[in-house]
Amino acid sequence: MKRFAWMLMCCAVAGNMKVAAEVVPLAVVPAAGAEAVALPYEAQAAFPGELSFGLAAPQPQAWLDSAAVRVTVVLPEGIPAHTGSLVWLKDRDHYWHQHVMQGFLKPGTNTVTVPFHSGASGWSVPGYSVAWHHRTRLNPQSVGFRVFANGAFTGACTVVSAELEVAKDAAPPVISKVTPLTKSPAALRLYELKFSLPDRYANPFDPAQIDAGAFVRQPDGTTNTVTAFYYQPHYRIEDELGQPVEPEGLPEWRIRYCPRQPGEHVVSLFARDAAGEAIVAEEVRFTARPASPDALRFVRVSEKDRRYFELDDGAFFYPIGHNLRSATDARMDDKFPWRFRKEEGSTAYRRYFQRMQHAGENMAEVWMSAWSLGLEWTEGVSGYHGANDYHLGNAWELDRVLNLALEHRIYVNLVLNYHGRISSWCDPEWHIHPYNKLTPGGWLTWPLEFFADPRAIEMQKRFCRYTQARWGWHPNVFGYELCSEINLTGHEGHHRTHDDPRVVEWCRALGTYFKQIDPYGHLVSAHVSNDYRYWNPVLCLTPELTHNPLDAYNNANPNVPEHIITLLIGTVDRSAAESYNKPALITEFGGSAMATGLENLKIEHHAAIWAGACLPLGGIPMFWWWQVVDENDLYGRYTAVKKFMDGQDLRDPAAKLMPATLSGDNAAVVALFSVLCTASPERARGYIYPKRFAREGQPAPQGDALTVVLAGFGAGVFRVEFFETEHGKVLRRFDARTTPEGNLVLAVPSFNSDCAFRLTRLNAAAK
Repeated sequence: MKRFAWMLMCCAVAGNMKVAAEVVPLAVVPAAGAEAVALPYEAQAAFPGELSFGLAAPQPQAWLDSAAVRVTVVLPEGIPAHTGSLVWLKDRDHYWHQHVMQGFLKPGTNTVTVPFHSGASGWSVPGYSVAWHHRTRLNPQSVGFRVFANGAFTGACTVVSAELEVAKDAAPPVISKVTPLTKSPAALRLYELKFSLPDRYANPFDPAQIDAGAFVRQPDGTTNTVTAFYYQPHYRIEDELGQPVEPEGLPEWRIRYCPRQPGEHVVSLFARDAAGEAIVAEEVRFTARPASPDALRFVRVSEKDRRYFELDDGAFFYPIGHNLRSATDARMDDKFPWRFRKEEGSTAYRRYFQRMQHAGENMAEVWMSAWSLGLEWTEGVSGYHGANDYHLGNAWELDRVLNLALEHRIYVNLVLNYHGRISSWCDPEWHIHPYNKLTPGGWLTWPLEFFADPRAIEMQKRFCRYTQARWGWHPNVFGYELCSEINLTGHEGHHRTHDDPRVVEWCRALGTYFKQIDPYGHLVSAHVSNDYRYWNPVLCLTPELTHNPLDAYNNANPNVPEHIITLLIGTVDRSAAESYNKPALITEFGGSAMATGLENLKIEHHAAIWAGACLPLGGIPMFWWWQVVDENDLYGRYTAVKKFMDGQDLRDPAAKLMPATLSGDNAAVVALFSVLCTASPERARGYIYPKRFAREGQPAPQGDALTVVLAGFGAGVFRVEFFETEHGKVLRRFDARTTPEGNLVLAVPSFNSDCAFRLTRLNAAAK
């Protein structure tokens, strides 16, 4: 019994263990920008007003480990009766924290002691809701002591001493305040809980400092491991001055999980740091209701036809959408200057997603960029603090963007890196990258080191880890794009970076890492710019990457918008010729990379989405100039394509580009048009389009008395539908029988400019 009691006592002591406190002397900074001076220090006070002294620690870490600040000041006789004092800290995000002392200073020696530890009471931030916590003291801009009074007085005041009491918590972590935030969870929706850990981690994004998470046992007995993430509540103010996002209250830890099975789930939390490990003995249980019939599901590459996507229940998924890189694009004012544009924050996605859903779109691409929704960038840029120190205001905004997308049933291709941040020659931002040794805390010299340096790779894995922990629960996260336009990274003389084995290995390593940490199996990709001719077959065939996203920019001749169809056909042909056996998804197109005239863009936009719908691509090509879509109300074009694609399951390994020819009595009319067709023995879809679309002021070419002949079908009867492309309405519906040679000869109804058709086998004709 004595031994057992002794063990209990040791555990109790360990639970409250502190390293013995030490005292760190501080120096005084007489004025902002001045050199620190040793104590004692004398200065003249002139009241009414204030007298302020900055305080300087020998190392910034001392502030982070401090438990209290103690200042001794000698004031002369005659000071006003109501002379007050405060200690301030201006944190690295420019928030002013102050602790106003109760009571008043007296003539003679006064010692002021202010609690400085995390969770200390008495601190306030005038005008804001920021709470005092551990990381408030991380690299503060300034700390100081102030004496103030309203009465009249002039005299000398002396700071005799200033010191920090420093002590570190050495006990194992304790998990506390476990609180489920989801009251009635359903399968395929969010289950979320929050909890507290000791507030003592300088970098809560570093799993070497603190690794926390949960084991979630599913109803079928299998277990998922989910990483916890550090969360700072925020709020948004929307007024005529903008949309600032401000922190609110104390940070906390959260678990986000998407149950995919109805029934009881068991959650076991864990946390470990250098002092030890904690596991919550009492498990958290929740019962997930059956999923709603219309709940969004996670996307994967089709098992039936690997050129396409499907949902995790096997249903066909066909992306129809356009790019939404960020709320605005600075180039719009340069390329399309005839409209006044107010700078918009992420709340613009409310409008975008609502209009997209109304139009029938289901897909967008969003970047985590330095100027929008990014987590990691260089110290000194608003809200950023360098490598592996994340912008929690932007994280809070991305929460809302992805939730809005879910509300409006929009899948999001989430881009984690973009070329400019790793490039010194194309849209270069490498000179201010947080890993670059030219920036505070950086350690790399050349952009290519980003892909090969072990520390840089570790930083990217931490970034992926946080991203998966916070947003991986979303079924509507279509996938993670490791880097957009990865071939434009690097430096002068090394432009095809994606051919470099180090870059391929980087993609493979991060793809593998996501498979290890992602229980939902999100898609993972790396994107190439320009067009299919820039694909690296080695990268395209890398099994850790699920599909091959790319651009289709007409850089050679952007004033010929019809050329987009040639680029789309070339993409299909190259993917088939190289046997990539993966979906090809065009996520950017629209003139050249620097746009083209609005009229040409509109023509190209229309031609691309209709030609793309009739080709074996992973989804509709995604137009880049999203503000052009929004300002010119081009959403209805997607409605038309959506009607054409309704009810179509394109998964058929036998389907491929097939010969199709146009004929008619009027050779001049026939010469105006071309046709493309994707067909299998069971179904086909095709697009008849003018070789030159009508420009403004020109009449659209008219398709009259044309016949399209499709070859390669077995005997049978097919249901045929022709669609006009402005609204997606059926022009004509009829049944057709194949000829003895296996051809389908279809009379094309009269159309204006272009039309699309689809057909499905009804039965097999008797031989």
